[in-house]
Amino acid sequence: MNKTLFLFLGLLSLVAGKTYAQSFEDRLHFEISEGAGLKMKSVTPLDFSFKAQVDIIPRMYVFATAEANKSFYKKDDVKTYFSGESLGGGLAVKLLDKKKTSHALDVRLKVLSSIGHADWKRTTYDASLAWYFENYRFTPVVECGYRFIDSRTDALSNYSSFYVTLGIRY
Repeated sequence: MNKTLFLFLGLLSLVAGKTYAQSFEDRLHFEISEGAGLKMKSVTPLDFSFKAQVDIIPRMYVFATAEANKSFYKKDDVKTYFSGESLGGGLAVKLLDKKKTSHALDVRLKVLSSIGHADWKRTTYDASLAWYFENYRFTPVVECGYRFIDSRTDALSNYSSFYVTLGIRY
């Protein structure tokens, strides 16, 4: 695993081709957001998320994510919820050139895994599009995507659905 990651980052640095003149502080961004998925299999997930992002080349960045999860469950007349925390990270590619437009549209791929004593032990896989303003320090973020949750809890089956997230990027 470590050899693969090292090889990937080495090849990525060759693709960049030129130096990246911005300081680390200019390449570092934070994002706080609240998201909800569509109700599927009697489950409606809600997530509060914090992301720390670092641009590795002008068109690509990596990010680490921490999420607090609440999943509302309703089947027959039983209403309850499952809570937990997840940690993970991902890779994103910027589709729009910031020299031509102030809008940003990113493709994000993310993997999270539940930690601690979560009610719903799970591994989460996300693929999404995120829109925000590139040239502003504080900007709203809208993220729409598809989420697959691989459940490790016997009482709940796997979950897959579309989701929407609203947040603020710094």
